[in-house]
Amino acid sequence: MKMIDLTRFDLNLLVVMNELMAERHVGRAAEKLHLSQSATSHALGRLRTALRDPLFIRNPKGIEPTPMAVELAPRIAALLREAEAIATPRGACDPGRLALSFRVGATEHALIAALAPALDLIGAAAPQVVLHFESVNRSTVAALLDATSLDLAVCSASFTNLPHRIEAIPLFQERFVGIARRGHPALSRHGKRHFMSLDAFVDARHVLVSPSGEAAGPVDEVLARIGRRRQVAITIPTFMPAPFFVGAGHLVAVVAERVAQGLAASTEIVTFELPFDTAPWTVSILRAVGRAPEPEIAWLVECIVRSMQR
Repeated sequence: MKMIDLTRFDLNLLVVMNELMAERHVGRAAEKLHLSQSATSHALGRLRTALRDPLFIRNPKGIEPTPMAVELAPRIAALLREAEAIATPRGACDPGRLALSFRVGATEHALIAALAPALDLIGAAAPQVVLHFESVNRSTVAALLDATSLDLAVCSASFTNLPHRIEAIPLFQERFVGIARRGHPALSRHGKRHFMSLDAFVDARHVLVSPSGEAAGPVDEVLARIGRRRQVAITIPTFMPAPFFVGAGHLVAVVAERVAQGLAASTEIVTFELPFDTAPWTVSILRAVGRAPEPEIAWLVECIVRSMQR
């Protein structure tokens, strides 16, 4: 069967047919449609021509649908309901009634520094919401957001050169600090902050958090520029084991500050200022621009942003 060209078919005619089916009377249908009776009759004539069926037969009480009209009626009604839902502006999100699952992509750093602090706020407002966290990388995050496989992603500035259809909402600035066991002999203290000299830093044995397994990172690039080199004794793929290696002896490590603060709060390690400058970076929420109007997505973004401001 050859499909009709929708550019030549007035979809408003389906609204007329739906009302005629409900009223079974041209005059009453015209009143409901705010049309004249002649305009409604003209629309019915166009429908008959387009669908090649009389659709309605006159009788003493009004009109009766043909078998074809009866067959089409529920499909047309469903189509109009769907169109109405699409065209109706979405209202505000009611978190207390949300019973959704969100899929959020995140790096390990983002899970610890940005998403963990937001969980209480999200859970208190929307107790039925379920969050599924997934690991992401630069090469896949845009495609996953495009395909709605992810609702959001939370990542660092290393996720650069994203297409314009992906929106980045800045959350906070992050920087590197050192971690060492409490009482480490190379640490000095001024007020509430700990410090380590450059000589002591490069002489120490280091734990390097390296998801790729490489034995060098941004800190080594900075040291190379000032003509120094540190000794990387251990590489680990994630942040979580770092305090156990560092806390067991004289090893030190360099990690993101918010991660370090979380680790220090639950272990016997302290943070210290690095004896050289490193560039800070921005952690952002990523989402597909086309999903920005969705109230549920906007609410989840707002929760994460608010949690960073507390």
